[in-house]
Amino acid sequence: MAGCTLALLGLQAHWNYHAYQQALRSFRRDANEALADATKQEIRLRQEALLRQCRAWLADTNRFVIRARVDQEEGYTIFSLADKHPSPSEKRLPYDIGFRDFQLKTKRLDAAGRAFFIERFTSGSVADNVREGLAYFYTRQLGELLYAAFQADTVHTRRLGQLYARALRQRDIPTPFWLALAQQPQPVGDEALAFATKPLSASAFNRQGVTLRAWFPDPQRVYLRRMQGVLLGSVGLIGIVVFCFAYTVQSLLSQERLAALKDDFVSNMTHELKTPVATIGVAAEALEQFVLGPEASAEYLGIIRQQASRLGILIDQILQSAIAEQKSPPLGRRPLDLGPLLAQTVAQVQPRLTQAGSPLVYDAPGSPLPVVGDATHLTNVLMTLFDNALKHGHPGGEIKLWSGGRGGSAVVQLTNEGPIIPAQYLGRVFEKFFRVPTGNRHDVPGYGLGLHYAYTVVQHHGGTIAVRSQHQCTTFTITIPLAPHVALAPVAALGG
Repeated sequence: MAGCTLALLGLQAHWNYHAYQQALRSFRRDANEALADATKQEIRLRQEALLRQCRAWLADTNRFVIRARVDQEEGYTIFSLADKHPSPSEKRLPYDIGFRDFQLKTKRLDAAGRAFFIERFTSGSVADNVREGLAYFYTRQLGELLYAAFQADTVHTRRLGQLYARALRQRDIPTPFWLALAQQPQPVGDEALAFATKPLSASAFNRQGVTLRAWFPDPQRVYLRRMQGVLLGSVGLIGIVVFCFAYTVQSLLSQERLAALKDDFVSNMTHELKTPVATIGVAAEALEQFVLGPEASAEYLGIIRQQASRLGILIDQILQSAIAEQKSPPLGRRPLDLGPLLAQTVAQVQPRLTQAGSPLVYDAPGSPLPVVGDATHLTNVLMTLFDNALKHGHPGGEIKLWSGGRGGSAVVQLTNEGPIIPAQYLGRVFEKFFRVPTGNRHDVPGYGLGLHYAYTVVQHHGGTIAVRSQHQCTTFTITIPLAPHVALAPVAALGG
């Protein structure tokens, strides 16, 4: 117990150390990403402010002249922009730009038309130039105004600080910081600043040398805050141990319930055994003590045969349950060919298929399928699948049996037509005592043992058994490894 405790503490220490390193890397990454996001927002605000200023310049009729005309060939409005007071030596033509979604209603451009042009022009061409940091000279005066604004641009550090603080809070970093130009030395104050972000350009118009970085005090408090979850995880690890203990107790209780189910099964099975034995005794006594005619004798003999068959089925179920309960069931494994074994099984089950009116389509293997197995138990597995198909398939529904080699294994597939198994129950059909719920139907006999027995036998043969149920068909597939280099036993010896 002490060793387990020390191992648990060592695991927690190792885990906490790596969590600390991860928190450090996360803090550095988040601090840089938050500064980049805040800077982008602040730059966008400065660019929008310049665009608003540009609209005010264009609206000033003492600075610029805006005219409009209709292109006679294309049919859309062309606006022209020129300086109100151009230089005498300047021979620049007005700047023309057309908009198809504007209809010029008068010969002279009215206030609404000017407002339309200013909004579309600044939000389109001018906005693109501003984002690229280009002062395009649409007119000499407009170009000079934009260029002067670019040169006079400064970072709003207070606003940027507010945006950065909000971005840090969104990343769960409520810690003080200090913004400064990257060229400035580390600030000195009452508290040492131990961490700085990478230098980041804060220019809105591609000016050189406008770079910022953020300084932080020792972020141990941030690390510890972020590691609260890890520390809580350590407590959770102890909780997992408690959970495992509770799970073990629950498993023991489950085993106890399973044992109770087994006892109930034995009790019910004993009751079921008494009925056919008593019926056989009564029929035999009638045959022995009374002189019966041929018809009555045949009827009593039929009753004996029927009850004997029922008795055999019940005994097989008990034996199968006992075998499935063992970790290593006693299997008389010997080399055999699955082809003759399948043929024998088909011959045995054919009367039942004929009685039920269910046609069998048997696709026999084209070559020997040598395996090492117990013929009796494999036959029982196949009979179980046939029994399952007859009980749960459509009355008179077709049953298909296919076998062959595939990928170094012998494969046997049995398909029956009938109601499909719901998807939520496919993974449980091989559990002991499990039966697929059928609502209010109680006409399908069984104890939930057959498929569990089949699963156990196939598994101890080194194989697998799977089920697929769709499109009104249910298919069970058995896969057993082939043994190609063994001498096969004669067919007659398989049942010995």
